[in-house]
Amino acid sequence: MITFQEIVSTDSPEELIDNEIHTYDSINTQDINNEEEIQSTIVESVDSTPREELSPIIDEKALPPITQSVEQPTPTPKKEEKSLKKTFSDAVKEAKKEHKIILLEIYGTDCHFCKKMENEVFTKESVVKEIKDNFILLKVNGDEEKIPLGITKQMTPMHVFITETEDIKYMTFGFLEEKDFLELLEKEKN
Repeated sequence: MITFQEIVSTDSPEELIDNEIHTYDSINTQDINNEEEIQSTIVESVDSTPREELSPIIDEKALPPITQSVEQPTPTPKKEEKSLKKTFSDAVKEAKKEHKIILLEIYGTDCHFCKKMENEVFTKESVVKEIKDNFILLKVNGDEEKIPLGITKQMTPMHVFITETEDIKYMTFGFLEEKDFLELLEKEKN
């Protein structure tokens, strides 16, 4: 805490220059004495508190030694998303091997109902299980990627059911609730 004390000289400016000894009157000395009393009380209370109870600003034990250097993690090189993504020919090979129908989902970059379907339907355990057990899922961004089999994007989301021989079995457009989508999957899996 900082205490300010206003000091007023009783000497005139001319006397200040000519004299070496000056007389000063202190204003608010009572306030200053009270302030000093408060400060001494604070110091006494801190001094009487055991060291363990004081909360340190910095825990020196938690800091690494100055000589020790902190290792930065080595950045993992990014793989291209295309190389990790399943292609249509991969889906066809997998469908032939497992004798399943390909479920081609065509979505749009800014499609509200595509995002709604992704968040509200494709996250449901019953839908995930049905697709995993009976279909080969392939998702294609109709705005940025080539759609296989010459299919043109008409509306998103689009769900196209394709046989292992690359024939289009059934096609549907727009958002479907979980119950309706499960009924469609049940109908198209055979």
